[in-house]
Amino acid sequence: MDARILKEFKEPSWNYQVVRFIKPDKSDIIPRRDGINTIAGIARRMVAALEKEKREVPQELRALSKK
Repeated sequence: MDARILKEFKEPSWNYQVVRFIKPDKSDIIPRRDGINTIAGIARRMVAALEKEKREVPQELRALSKK
């Protein structure tokens, strides 16, 4: 299953902890980035994805993104 998903998203087999934010059609909401491995970093990406989709961003998430 891992190999199928890697191929579907064109990910290298050596990728490590890549978090993608995707739409139901599996297209990226925001561009893929690797090397984001902190709570604040992931929270910033979540905020960006929610804003891009014009969705409400919880204040707690905004607070985490500023740490």
